[in-house]
Amino acid sequence: GPIETYEDQLFGNKASHEAYVLIKDKAWSQKLAHFVNFLPELQEGLPVDKAYKAEKPGTDSDLNAYDVVYYAGDCNAGSKTIAINLPNDEEGQLQKGTRRLQIKNAMQAKFDKILVPISEVLIDESQRDYIKFDAFFAKTMFHEVAHGLGIKNTINNKGTVRSSLKELASALEEGKADILGLYMVQQLHKKGELDGDIKDYMTTFITSIFRSVRFGASSAHGKANMIRFNFFKEKEAFAKNEDGTYKVNYEKMQGAMEDLSGLILTLQGNGDYNGVAQLVEEKGKISDDLQQDLDKLSNANIPVDVIFEQGVEVLEL
Repeated sequence: GPIETYEDQLFGNKASHEAYVLIKDKAWSQKLAHFVNFLPELQEGLPVDKAYKAEKPGTDSDLNAYDVVYYAGDCNAGSKTIAINLPNDEEGQLQKGTRRLQIKNAMQAKFDKILVPISEVLIDESQRDYIKFDAFFAKTMFHEVAHGLGIKNTINNKGTVRSSLKELASALEEGKADILGLYMVQQLHKKGELDGDIKDYMTTFITSIFRSVRFGASSAHGKANMIRFNFFKEKEAFAKNEDGTYKVNYEKMQGAMEDLSGLILTLQGNGDYNGVAQLVEEKGKISDDLQQDLDKLSNANIPVDVIFEQGVEVLEL
């Protein structure tokens, strides 16, 4: 049906049609189900003033993993979807929670064909071992879960966040989901709910920014990643080595994550259209330096995204 509104760059209201055929991975889905129970506690702990986290996230939410066998429509146009969060309607989300679908085989393909090769070009050699599929899966999964955190209605009677931020709502919401997804990973890791080294998650997160920035300035995800890259750079969450690779500063990244979370949630809660426009104007740009890094990825023949071979010919029908 008509689901995502990314293509409507006038008001972000008109939805494009898409369809999937998915096969549920029951073992992985069972593993993910209990994370939803932490939502109210994580909402309370958000690094922002109380007024911006007063809403209670719905916990009827489903969290499941699937393998995809067919894509059609919007999800197969441009960047390929690797996770779905429905419904997009704020009232529905607050009352009933959401259904979140992680598409495991599409994620694995992007990890193998894109993320690992990017790390070999742009990440400091001493940190490349921290690039892990489980961390990439968690980053993507908690991005979707984090759409349920924060605020759906402005705190100053400007209506919903989506209606007050108009065409800028999508980019800021994607930015919120990314940064609060990292916040969730960090909190759940602290509780012992996630395995592995926290550096796996942080290094994979930074590497993922390079992957998503390549979708370009017209994409909500691309814009959100550029803002985060430039914000993190200012806060020295990473440094660039003389050989052109990037080294993550894990302590400073923690502070940058909290500062950006607070900023985005405040802009959303205030329905501050002009403030968001200024943020996009200042930080939603690819600098010449970053463009040279992205050119290195193109020169190394690392694809921007995967393309699926599907349909009756592939099935030899």
